[in-house]
Amino acid sequence: MYRKPFPLKKIFLWFVVTAFGGGLAFIILLALISIRVGFGNANQEGFIIPVLAGIFSIAACLFLFIWVLKITLNIMREKDLFTSC
Repeated sequence: MYRKPFPLKKIFLWFVVTAFGGGLAFIILLALISIRVGFGNANQEGFIIPVLAGIFSIAACLFLFIWVLKITLNIMREKDLFTSC
């Protein structure tokens, strides 16, 4: 009987994407708190700074996550890891 090898590379790549996404989700949570604090102090000068920092942080995190996901999917496509289960 021939058995296919255990797809350790595939599991590791998805683990990396999941761990990276969890870290970025935490950073996005902090950015949302920054935006809320900024709008909560709208009567003070400079309230827009935490709002802009939060917005730019969210945009950067989403860009990084999409970039890492594309790289991971390209690696999986090159090594033909989509078909092995």
